[in-house]
Amino acid sequence: MRIRRLLLWTTPIALTATLGIALGCAVGEARLDESAAHLAAGNAHAAAVAVLPLADKPIYGDAAREALRVARAMAGQEPVAQANGPIDEERFPIAVLTRNAFERGDFQAALALDDLAHATGQPTAPLVRAAALIEEGRVHELPSEPWKTGGGELSQRVRQYLDGVSEHAYRTIVRDRNGVFIGYLGADGVLELAPGVPEAVIPRNTARLVQQQSGAPSIRLSLDLELSLAAYETFGYYHGSIVLVDPKTGEILAAVSDPRSFKRASGTPAFEQQREPASISKIITTTAFRRSGEDPDAEISEMYCRGHGRYAGELLYCAYVARSLHGLDRALALSCNFAFAELGVKAGRRHVVDELRRYGFDNQEWNFPAGRIVQAWGDDRQLADMSVGLEATEITPLHAAMVATVMANDGVMPRPTLLHAEDSRLGLHPRPVAHESGHRVIPPEWVPEMLQAMEAVVDRGTGRNLAPRNFPIAMKTGTASHPRYAFHVNYIGIGPLPEARVAFAVRITDQPTSRKVRYAAKRVTRRLLERLGDISDQRGWNTEQRSPRFQRPTSSLSSVAP
Repeated sequence: MRIRRLLLWTTPIALTATLGIALGCAVGEARLDESAAHLAAGNAHAAAVAVLPLADKPIYGDAAREALRVARAMAGQEPVAQANGPIDEERFPIAVLTRNAFERGDFQAALALDDLAHATGQPTAPLVRAAALIEEGRVHELPSEPWKTGGGELSQRVRQYLDGVSEHAYRTIVRDRNGVFIGYLGADGVLELAPGVPEAVIPRNTARLVQQQSGAPSIRLSLDLELSLAAYETFGYYHGSIVLVDPKTGEILAAVSDPRSFKRASGTPAFEQQREPASISKIITTTAFRRSGEDPDAEISEMYCRGHGRYAGELLYCAYVARSLHGLDRALALSCNFAFAELGVKAGRRHVVDELRRYGFDNQEWNFPAGRIVQAWGDDRQLADMSVGLEATEITPLHAAMVATVMANDGVMPRPTLLHAEDSRLGLHPRPVAHESGHRVIPPEWVPEMLQAMEAVVDRGTGRNLAPRNFPIAMKTGTASHPRYAFHVNYIGIGPLPEARVAFAVRITDQPTSRKVRYAAKRVTRRLLERLGDISDQRGWNTEQRSPRFQRPTSSLSSVAP
């Protein structure tokens, strides 16, 4: 009877104690797991807070103190050379924590954790330690072994850096926007390119711009080396330049010229070569007319093109007798000189000149040459020429691409730049630079109408059959000649639609006739867009369906020459 009473009295107590122990174990395990997770994420303070209540407990005290040692080492709060006893490698894998710290850019924590691994007999990360010492500027502390046996990208970057120090006396390592190695910028300001990087794909003034804008040990240019090489390889035996720009940021993705044009120029033709814009200027004339308070589509709908117009007693000819124009889409697709000369003259010289300057002509604020207004004043014939991009204005390939950015950026033209990010010595921890804001050129509500007309150029106008199905674009073509430089073209556009990632300008030069220069330009542009389409597929830029704002009724408009 007494035993039964004793059992009745002690059993609840035992059950309660057992439950309490089980609950305490669960809480302890949870706290240790939480601390391990915080350590993996690099939050030493939170890791210490999670296990601090367990430090004096008999069951979990040792594990809690191990976590605290790791957290304090990570935070640099105590030396670890005299650390006592091993640490649970399964719960706190210091080599993994060391790499995590390095990848976060916390190089001091990575070195402290590696010291702890040495002190406690855990596996170390010699390659990560070598990389962290380089990032901290402590190259003199590098051991000769055993990190040299490592492989992979990190080992390659360590070797690139050390080669630069020992052989090139570099000042800055230069990479593209994706971290691909381009070369070394020496203390003498000369950029020494890596093997396999053609001279013509790197602008000549890159070194100067890097020195002016960054003092970092490593920088990432805005250039995309894959896109640059793709553009460079499309020229064949034709002469000219190609510029690709990120339309949202103004970052220059490619600025290349054919080898002959690059070698015979003292600077960078893609940035500096001034030529007449030709018919790409009709985009600007259209928005100038609209800014004057009139509707360009309605105005053109009433026009009839006979292949020429008369201004101040002189004839301005079209390449094609368009007859009834029916509106802006058809006029831009056909590139009718008469239609846009009429818009310019009716808008008035002040509106046309002011609009050109809104689009960047005569701009002195960029780090690159902008287009210029050669002659701002004259009679109506001169104004008609200006309105269709002849005689009165000149533009660079870069500036031509910047005109296209306006239609991919809700009417804002960003400021062009060659710098993407400052980076650490090994180029694994980029810090994007803040770009200067662009300026609004046209209201966002004007953009859909302009894009619709530029798509008509591609679908049934002078740019027909240029774009592959996997790289839909909107564009404008332009052809002009110069007594000294023969014929040239400017083709500008954006793609892939509906969310364009690239604004492009293709300039082909040095052709004896308008027919030959158009043929050359179409071949080069088609090859370029096909390469961009392949890259777009690889990078997932494309979408299955186009945005409704780019859909238009089909037309029987025939293909014509630009």
